[in-house]
Amino acid sequence: MDILTSNVSKLISLSSTHVIGMTVASAAIGFLNYYLIFAVKKPRIHCKEGEFKNFIRQNIPIINEKYWPTIWCFEARFQSVLASLIRSFVVPPAVYKREIFTLNDGGQVALDWLEPTKHSNLMYDATILFLPGLTGDSKCEYVRATSLAVQKSGFRIVVFNYRGIGGIELKTPRTYSANNIEDLIEVVNHVKSKYPDTILGGIGVSMGGLLLGSFLSSTEQYTHKYFSAAMLISVPWNLMATTKNIEKPFLNRMLCSYLAKCLCNLVENSSNVLNSSRHKWDYNQVIQSKTIREFDSNYTIKLFDHESVEEYYKKASLHDKLDCIRVPCLCLNAADDPFCLESDLPLRSADNLDNLAILVTVKGGHIGFLEGHRQCSNKRRDTKT
Repeated sequence: MDILTSNVSKLISLSSTHVIGMTVASAAIGFLNYYLIFAVKKPRIHCKEGEFKNFIRQNIPIINEKYWPTIWCFEARFQSVLASLIRSFVVPPAVYKREIFTLNDGGQVALDWLEPTKHSNLMYDATILFLPGLTGDSKCEYVRATSLAVQKSGFRIVVFNYRGIGGIELKTPRTYSANNIEDLIEVVNHVKSKYPDTILGGIGVSMGGLLLGSFLSSTEQYTHKYFSAAMLISVPWNLMATTKNIEKPFLNRMLCSYLAKCLCNLVENSSNVLNSSRHKWDYNQVIQSKTIREFDSNYTIKLFDHESVEEYYKKASLHDKLDCIRVPCLCLNAADDPFCLESDLPLRSADNLDNLAILVTVKGGHIGFLEGHRQCSNKRRDTKT
């Protein structure tokens, strides 16, 4: 009892400065322990044992290392937002050669090309077709970062800017969706006609991953075998689950509102084409959409003749279509992605496939994956962004 009384007396006698210092130190130690124990881990590989899984292990050595998410912003939403902000300052401009491609119905899209800066050691010509996210284009920081890395590796890359995206005026009352592959078919055919001997690979990010996955799982790919390999990054595999995730308060819903506003801006910027009583949608209702679900309900499903948002999301989802993808496909997701939670990832399906692998990092957010503590350094940019 005397010992306890003595210790309490010593604690009370400490100055407030010492108490605050001890509290801060304890909190810092606790935070560091959490970071080291729960955040710093090697990526998990979900793929059936076999040739493709062994190929990944041997040729992508970074997956055998621990992923150290940036310690001062490894929370999922912060990663997602700050990654975009930081890369916008760090990643240099990409000097694309732009091609305006006219589609069969008179619509136009921009194809932005980068030729390799060095000759590849491989004996064949390869082209990578890049499909950006929901409102992304070739100038987006994650598209630039990837394009420059692909170019530096000795491959040609072409970014597919969807209708109304990338500074190209909308020519017809039609934009794009997460699963309508008609424009993509035309673009792929154009790329193959321009470079008939090239081996074609694809990279799809977020919604672009859904679109690329829809193509890969379609009869078009199965019949003509356009793509030889693909990579899908931060794909929201199950859109019904993603919609519920992104509409949760508070931070998730803020991201949802921001993306919905970007979609509404695209429609407003093309009001001369999309604002007409002849269309199936109500223009004023569309531009007042507050969430992605509202936008799709007011506009997307009417444009592409879906019966409901639920039907559209079911058709656009890939979580139950992995076995239809027959080319080697490498996928990257973060377990803390606010759009696609770990429980929404089709990991069991991937475990039974010998041509598709899902790499899962514990942290990384949505198109985040920042690593290290110095994000303004150019060091190892190709592998860290």
